[in-house]
Amino acid sequence: MSNVLSVVRTNANDLYIREFMLFMRSDKGARPKTLTGYETDLKRFAAHFKTRDLLELRQQDIREYKFGLVDKGLAPRTVNRAISVIRSFYEYFVDHDDYEIVKNPAKNVQGMKVPRTVPITLGEQQAKTLLDGIMLTGKHAVRDYAIFATFLYTGLRVSELINLKTYDINFEDSYIHVRDGKGGKDRLIPMIPQLANALQLYLQTGVVYDELAKSQSKISRYRCGRTYFVQGTDDQTLFLTQFGTPYSRKGIDCLFKGYAQRLGIYKEGLSLHALRRSCLTFLHKQGVDLFVLKEISGHARVQTLEHYLAIDNSKVLEAMRSHPLHNHQIDRGLVEMVRSSR
Repeated sequence: MSNVLSVVRTNANDLYIREFMLFMRSDKGARPKTLTGYETDLKRFAAHFKTRDLLELRQQDIREYKFGLVDKGLAPRTVNRAISVIRSFYEYFVDHDDYEIVKNPAKNVQGMKVPRTVPITLGEQQAKTLLDGIMLTGKHAVRDYAIFATFLYTGLRVSELINLKTYDINFEDSYIHVRDGKGGKDRLIPMIPQLANALQLYLQTGVVYDELAKSQSKISRYRCGRTYFVQGTDDQTLFLTQFGTPYSRKGIDCLFKGYAQRLGIYKEGLSLHALRRSCLTFLHKQGVDLFVLKEISGHARVQTLEHYLAIDNSKVLEAMRSHPLHNHQIDRGLVEMVRSSR
């Protein structure tokens, strides 16, 4: 009997998850990566309660599930994301009259405290070492320099960089058009001359290569522009591998770590995302306002940047001292006047 009950509950829970995922896909327009993450979290949740109907769970059940994830060694951020997904799942069913659930059991389940860590970034000198080292030692220096200059001068996400097309680079008005970024949003990022020059060199250098030149092993690394990498049909992807294919996240990561290790700037935890943080940190240290950085980075909220940037906290007090009322002293005459009027 218990086995039959388990099958019935599992089937019902599967239907709940499918309905919610359809809602996320069609009504919310969630991205494929988001959908995959949601489905993974919900299936793990349903597997834990396979003999129970998910819509009949109580707050205590959700809380115990949360601590079960902690006991399994999941990181606080991972646990919090799972609870957030579950909270959204229940919110959908609470809002629909077709179901008898009237209260979200996950609504008041507290998240885990996330330890504050210092974001890993490249220092200014390390960033210069990376760019200079690429141009001096890179097998495909012009292309690789353009790739990492784009990271360091714009703060693009990896997914945004590998999806860039040649027509997204506007040299006339000096901006890069980021299409369909996180949350499906487009944005324009201004190009400074150094980046524009690097991209022009990559796009315009070595326009003509005959088959003999391509077959030679001693091709000048300074002449290997984009045309050298094009093979077959050209879909205008900006950065191409030596096989003529668009870069994958893993491919770019391997390229970066190879240079970082060779140039002596690699450290534990250094990743491509550190390049994005480095760019935004450099700009912030030069006085760029957080609201401007939000537009450059494509973040939805300014608050995200507070945990994102490698900011020297010792400068916070210094900044506060620039407040126009910093040296204000209470008017003693006003104090006496108020006291005497009582």
